[in-house]
Amino acid sequence: MNRFILYTIFFHLLAITALSQDCTDYHQYHCTYADYTYFYSQQSKSLLLPPGQKSEMNIIVYAGEEYYIALCAHQKLGNVQFRILEDSPKRTEIYDNAKDNYSPSISFANQRTRKLIIEITTPSGKPGDKNKYCAGVLVEFKKKS
Repeated sequence: MNRFILYTIFFHLLAITALSQDCTDYHQYHCTYADYTYFYSQQSKSLLLPPGQKSEMNIIVYAGEEYYIALCAHQKLGNVQFRILEDSPKRTEIYDNAKDNYSPSISFANQRTRKLIIEITTPSGKPGDKNKYCAGVLVEFKKKS
């Protein structure tokens, strides 16, 4: 009887592990990098998201640097929207890829040090879809030339 319980627990844990998805470093292997002049930023992040969810991440951009931000997501998520917002009470929108044909990346020069919010919104999936999929945000920078 004890052996039966042990096997049952083992196979349930095995099934749970097999169904879960590891998104660690997804951004490093799936996002498109800028050219070799940019440096990788530790502010880059990978996420596990279900369809129809909004998520935010905070970054700091420094004066006198150029930034490249790329979004990548599992194809089952469809067109994922990302917006860059000023981290202030007004939350002024700086960029929205939905207004740019869902472009997966943007480059920009930064004049002053400031906090930004990257807001990621996944489109609604099929009704009853409880799956979660990997997404990543790659942040790179270089000194402004």
